[in-house]
Amino acid sequence: MKDLDSSVGSAETGFSIIIPFRNEQFHLPALLDSLKDLKYPRNNFEILLINDSSEDDSEKLVQEFRKIHPELAIELLQNQRESISAKKDAIKVGIDKSRFEFIVTTDADCKVPENWLQGFDNYLEYQDSDLIAAPVILDEVHPENPLFRKFDLIDFMSLQATTIGAFGLGRPFICNAANLCFKKEAFQEVGGYKQSSNYAGGDDVFLLQQFKEHERKIDFIRSTNMIVTTAAQKDLRSFIQQRLRWAAKSAGYKDSFARFAALTVFIMNAALIIGVVLCLFQASYFQWLMMAFLIKFNLDFVLIYKAAVFFDRKASMRSYAWSSIAYPLFASGIALTSLFVGFKWKGRDYRK
Repeated sequence: MKDLDSSVGSAETGFSIIIPFRNEQFHLPALLDSLKDLKYPRNNFEILLINDSSEDDSEKLVQEFRKIHPELAIELLQNQRESISAKKDAIKVGIDKSRFEFIVTTDADCKVPENWLQGFDNYLEYQDSDLIAAPVILDEVHPENPLFRKFDLIDFMSLQATTIGAFGLGRPFICNAANLCFKKEAFQEVGGYKQSSNYAGGDDVFLLQQFKEHERKIDFIRSTNMIVTTAAQKDLRSFIQQRLRWAAKSAGYKDSFARFAALTVFIMNAALIIGVVLCLFQASYFQWLMMAFLIKFNLDFVLIYKAAVFFDRKASMRSYAWSSIAYPLFASGIALTSLFVGFKWKGRDYRK
């Protein structure tokens, strides 16, 4: 894990930017605008957009953008389904078509910083990395936004803090495909997505763990100049479905540290809920419950506050107190529900 200045560098590395999309007509314009503003030699990167059977005007938007910006190497491809995971299939289509050594992925509902590719290039100039993760954050939450979006941001920052902390400890186990770079040759050598093809999600986490299993060099760029922003979920239902999808892939974790971390989080949150129930029958348990809650409250606060400072989201900490009370019930509920039910993603149903 390393800090760096992403504004200067040799700009010698070639990158293939791969972006799967399905029904993203409202998000694609912002992403495409950010891609056209990339400060990197035009002949050293290409943009591969893979349409996953969109039913809206997403494909039309991409075609119009290509006409307006002929100076950009943009290809519009169609997904070829081979597995349960449409997104992994789409990324694979892009990789098979790519012409550069390094693959960079992001999502259609994201915006990338202007020095994005320069930052990866700078890092690769000094580090022979096979996979590089970088920070992602939700668009800034406004005071008038509903409570679930404020909760979402706190939760998202806790995941990013955990990601950065795990890399710092040399025990990485999660990352985000919205800001990921990896060597194409290494991807092929470790088997790509073959080991996780039976999971709809996890194109990022499973790939990271696979690189780790094959002892490939994995790094994280801790730089505010490399932050990719992603859109918040549009409503509460979408938010819950997203978290169910994230929870569903934890069953496929092979990394022992990842399993330990997931189990520890579940036990801690479940224990607090059980403590509340016990207090209803025996008041003497209350002091132990409060002690456990305050320890967790303060430890989490330090972790998430550091993330809030890094991502310039300090104002969101106003929601921390009530979010920390709601979180044990929410996290435990999502974890348990994911064991028995499927989820909906991009208009498709994924059964358990």
